[in-house]
Amino acid sequence: MHDLNDFRYFEAVVRNGGFNAAARDIGVAKSTLSRRILALEQDLGVRLIERTTHSFTVTAIGQDFYEKCRTAVMELQSAEMMATSLSAEPRGMVTVSSLPGACAATLGANLPSFLAQYPKVQVRLLIGMRRFDLAEEHVDVAIRGGRLDQPGDSDLVVKRIAEIESGLVASPGYLASAGKPVTPDDLTRLQTIGRLGQDGEQWRLLHRTGEMRTVEIAPRIVSPSLSVHAQAAKNDGGIALLPQQFTASMIRSGDLVRVLPDWAGEEETLHIAFTSRRAMLPAVRVFIDFAHAQLRQLLRGTCVSLADFVDAA
Repeated sequence: MHDLNDFRYFEAVVRNGGFNAAARDIGVAKSTLSRRILALEQDLGVRLIERTTHSFTVTAIGQDFYEKCRTAVMELQSAEMMATSLSAEPRGMVTVSSLPGACAATLGANLPSFLAQYPKVQVRLLIGMRRFDLAEEHVDVAIRGGRLDQPGDSDLVVKRIAEIESGLVASPGYLASAGKPVTPDDLTRLQTIGRLGQDGEQWRLLHRTGEMRTVEIAPRIVSPSLSVHAQAAKNDGGIALLPQQFTASMIRSGDLVRVLPDWAGEEETLHIAFTSRRAMLPAVRVFIDFAHAQLRQLLRGTCVSLADFVDAA
């Protein structure tokens, strides 16, 4: 097998357009470069560079070989950077976007101990419903809820926290006055509680047999907060689509009842999203591990329900 340095030397000579410039660029003597590339050509049995006293020309084969060498050198440099970064002490700013509610509160409450463990790390925590473009807006980590097939997310890496199953609910009083829906299409004539506050808000519902239906609703009450949805539904405000873990206690108490029980909302996922594991900065890596552990612990707690966690998701 050839010495990998020979490929690096050849790449440097071609990239710099000559032996003198390459020698200055990588700090290797011109005579060494000339000798090693000549040996490389002899081993390969091809002429890579045509050189005379006054000219320097890369052959057609040499140009193709250079493209391969350039790719190999870039990969080696990337691997070296990744290894260096993984062994380095975490430092610098980590920008994080998070859903409101117990999710953000849990991160905030535990950040002091995280920062004490990594004294050279800073954390910028952005709280809100907006779905940030991580690459364009320079966000390192996003704590999100929803489907994993959103536009623009194909290049993201996802670390799952929990799955969310949703169902339709309403108060017995509202159903007594407005009537119970029999099919998903009946929802269009009933009062609903929505998240988006725009024309054409849709609920995608899945039947237990696998049939999928999309229903366009016109909500009378609109809020990003699931707590608002639950309280409004409890007080005869209409039909809401809420996580089943959220409404379990209200259904047991009789404050809410299931509507169209054979139909459920699309499953959503609470997750941590980030751009890539490749060459990840140590500070970002340790924050992801910290956030995942804390939020998983939150879900296992006896006093905090998944509903609190996903409020405003």
